[in-house]
Amino acid sequence: MKKSIFFAVIFVLLSQITLQADRRYFARSYTSYTLPAGALELEIWNTGKLVKDDGYFYRWQPRVEFEYGITDKFTTAIYFNFDETRSKNNSYPSKSFSFVATSFELRYRLFEIGEYFIDPTLYGEIYFGGDKIKYEPKIFLTKRFQNFIGVMNINSEVEKYVADQKTESKFEITGGIAYEMNSNLSVGMELRQHFNFSNIYETKKNQAFFLGPTLNVQTEKFYFTINFLTQISGTPQGHKNLDLKGHEKFEVRTILGIEL
Repeated sequence: MKKSIFFAVIFVLLSQITLQADRRYFARSYTSYTLPAGALELEIWNTGKLVKDDGYFYRWQPRVEFEYGITDKFTTAIYFNFDETRSKNNSYPSKSFSFVATSFELRYRLFEIGEYFIDPTLYGEIYFGGDKIKYEPKIFLTKRFQNFIGVMNINSEVEKYVADQKTESKFEITGGIAYEMNSNLSVGMELRQHFNFSNIYETKKNQAFFLGPTLNVQTEKFYFTINFLTQISGTPQGHKNLDLKGHEKFEVRTILGIEL
């Protein structure tokens, strides 16, 4: 009922505002659009994960990204990843703030914007940190209609721990819809369905579904996006039908982008 009211209000507000191709509308999902050739951006990410099944738990995962447009369709980036966990009165270990890994990203838009009904982009990321190597192939799908923008990301992730030869994998679908109220402000909703597997998609360990609002503020030189997600359901089910062992109850993410 609440979702129906939200989308009804959004459609009543429909207008003819033109969307910007390179704007970061979402914190959980990428659009299909790439940087213009020669453009350079700095992005500062902060992801917080809060509340497990017992005691106090907070995990903070900052990322610093430099993104460059090689061509109008081909964007590359390098990330520097950090991590910190604060935990007590439970079995989850605390970890002091530290640099954990470097990531390299390649993103290629297949067609001209609007050439087909859906704008698709291919994405690949490789992550090196300590004894862990992670591969992330993804597909981004985007559709513009009037001053709305809808997205869906299909994400795969395989983690290899070199020292003990252990492998884990994850699968995720994220999506969202945003409404651009004017050239500087957009609001929307995002969802996240996330699965953890043992080995390479051998056995499902747990899964959780999240939903929450997103806000984007944009100027000519920078943008700021914030998203807050609440776990709606999860398995194996624990407290109030949630999975609070493999996932957290709440997630918040902010992204600050600056044109260089």
